[in-house]
Amino acid sequence: MKKTLIPAPFRFSATLAASLVLISALGCHRDPNVQKQKYFESGKRFAAQGKYKEATIQFANALKVDKNFAEAHYELAKVYIKSNAMMQGYSELARTVDLQPANLQARVDLGNMLLAGNQPQRAAEQANAVLAVDSNNAEAHALLSSIAASKADRPTAMAEIQKALLVEPNKASYHAALGLIQSSDPASGNAAEDQLRKAVELDPKNATARFVLASLLERKGDRPGALEQMKAAVAADPKNAQARGNLAGLYLRSGDKTNAEETLRLAADELNDSKDAAAMLRGYYAQTGQADKSEPAYAALVAKHPKSVPLRLEYARVLLARQDVPKARGVVAELVKSDPNDPDVAVINATFLLNDGKSGEAFDILQKAAKNNPQNLQVKIWLGRAAAAKGDTAAAEQSFRDATRINPKSVEALSGLAQTALLKKDYSLLIQVAESTMAIAPQLSNPYVWRGLAEMSQKELDKAKADFHQALKLNDKEATASLQLAQIALSENKLPEARTLLEQTLASNPTSGPALSLLTRLDLYQKQPAKAISRIQDLITKFPQRSELYDQLSEVQRSTGDLPGALASGEKAMKLNPNDGEAITVYTRALLTGGNVDKAIASWQQWTTDHPRDAQANALLGTLIESKGDRDKAAVYYKKALEIQPDQPVAANNLAYIMIETGQNIDVALSLAQTARRVLPDSPSSADTLAWAYYHKGSYLNARDLLEENLKTTPANASLQYHLGMTYLKLSDKPNALLHLKKASDLDPKGSTGDDARKALTTAS
Repeated sequence: MKKTLIPAPFRFSATLAASLVLISALGCHRDPNVQKQKYFESGKRFAAQGKYKEATIQFANALKVDKNFAEAHYELAKVYIKSNAMMQGYSELARTVDLQPANLQARVDLGNMLLAGNQPQRAAEQANAVLAVDSNNAEAHALLSSIAASKADRPTAMAEIQKALLVEPNKASYHAALGLIQSSDPASGNAAEDQLRKAVELDPKNATARFVLASLLERKGDRPGALEQMKAAVAADPKNAQARGNLAGLYLRSGDKTNAEETLRLAADELNDSKDAAAMLRGYYAQTGQADKSEPAYAALVAKHPKSVPLRLEYARVLLARQDVPKARGVVAELVKSDPNDPDVAVINATFLLNDGKSGEAFDILQKAAKNNPQNLQVKIWLGRAAAAKGDTAAAEQSFRDATRINPKSVEALSGLAQTALLKKDYSLLIQVAESTMAIAPQLSNPYVWRGLAEMSQKELDKAKADFHQALKLNDKEATASLQLAQIALSENKLPEARTLLEQTLASNPTSGPALSLLTRLDLYQKQPAKAISRIQDLITKFPQRSELYDQLSEVQRSTGDLPGALASGEKAMKLNPNDGEAITVYTRALLTGGNVDKAIASWQQWTTDHPRDAQANALLGTLIESKGDRDKAAVYYKKALEIQPDQPVAANNLAYIMIETGQNIDVALSLAQTARRVLPDSPSSADTLAWAYYHKGSYLNARDLLEENLKTTPANASLQYHLGMTYLKLSDKPNALLHLKKASDLDPKGSTGDDARKALTTAS
């Protein structure tokens, strides 16, 4: 067969055509506008299919090509919001508006998000910017209506939503909003019902309108009508956990517990990926006094949905409530293995670690969770608690401040900030937090207690009493208020009143350590040790696993000379709770009372091995070792304590004194002494160390003033007297020098301070 030859020109043309196609393809591939548009369109297709993860990747790819691609920022914002990634959604919306100020819909969306974030002023700025361009923009008027409603400005809210309805009279959500506003006034109940019925007529799937209509009908006594609307709301939006919760609540208020329980059980079952749905059943059982049903119900749900994080979390909480800690630990351990990045898993894991005294581990886990979930309120609150537990008050304060920024009305966050203020002795902050909380929740007793504590610190006892009494008026079981009033009564030598208040405190909180301790001390003061022991033993009978009761018993036994009993009680406390710091403390006191310093040191060495991040323990161990005369080894533990907690006052004070006495860097010693004094402003020891540092720096007037001030309240302190005498020698005031050196000698006739004073007297004379 003869071959057909292809003419040369044709072959050239074919090659050229192929090359042109290739060049064209390469050109398209390299054209950034074409490439970003390709990613953009792909992202929109994924978003339309509900594939939000894939859509996110494609929009992000488009933005890698062109970081100022406003349309991609906007579409990415919408995908983030649908994925419940609100912080990222907000950032993308804000970027869209920056790049494309004329995108009115983006401005409205941003305004709604700002309002949801409790920033009504900034939300209004967006709405007004839209109306400046388009005065008939219905969504902007609806946004202004919502802003006014959030401020309880009903007339403005009504006027703005009516403007929106003039523009779009058939928008169901606007009729629903108007109905909601009208429903707040009984006089406009019929008009509200008409608006809400219009909303569900226009949009049968509008669950919010049906919620409000059901509530309105229930208030009118039309329970069947309300039930019909709530069932329709669930049918319209079957994945809406709130709808199911509202339906269950309606059943419960109608006395139909069976259907209420079944509604919530189905919600937990069918919406097993919803944290709200998972939690509602547990709340129902607690509310109706059927907590015993929780464990089998959640066990069955977890067995059916073994990969559901929300259900397993609730199951762990149920087990904890039942005090089945080993089983709860197992559930949490599995959650940590399978879902370590879930913020709620991090929180519940951290609670176990904190309970075990592992505050450093808890802090690290929560810090990572906070980095990954910067707007998670509970993570920030628990991070603050973990920071406080490990002694890092600065980090605790920052975490609680972050939490209050996320939700300024969070009482949990404000409570944490109040506790941090107490730890720091920052009473101005404490008053500020107290009064902020009073404004948010005037029915709570806690803020009155906080303000009372601040007033006590400022010696404003009348104001403090008034606040503590107000706290008790709001909550007659407010144990802290009665305890503080008891302490005031003790300071005023009103012993019968103090006893009554302490007994009231224990009745409200039977294991209140401070109340029990004060009542015990009162018994001992009044020569009634048997009464104190009897009370503690009665409490031990009721609460045999409470280690702190054995702590108290050990202290009473030690004070009455029963050292074997004190040691046995201390050992029992440590056995019940190996992480009870007070237990080893009372055990140490009993050992020291018996002169057994070596065993006390061994006990604390074991404790610091088991709790290497316990700054206070390292400081105490240093103190014990220093009492044996080994300053070098003591300094090692003081430095370790300060590495863990830079403002640990005992370590700072004692290390400063060692450095002064051994001729080390006086500037470092002075800085440490100032730290100790700042944390312990009322301590004679911190005053003495700081004054001695001033002395060695040549600041004799500062040393004199500090020592004189502290001797007014502790004139029997031999060290203060000796150091003041030495300071007067430097100031060439020999009469005062001799006076104070003589007092030091008399106060410490057999001690080293007395010896030093006598040597100075000999030299000065």
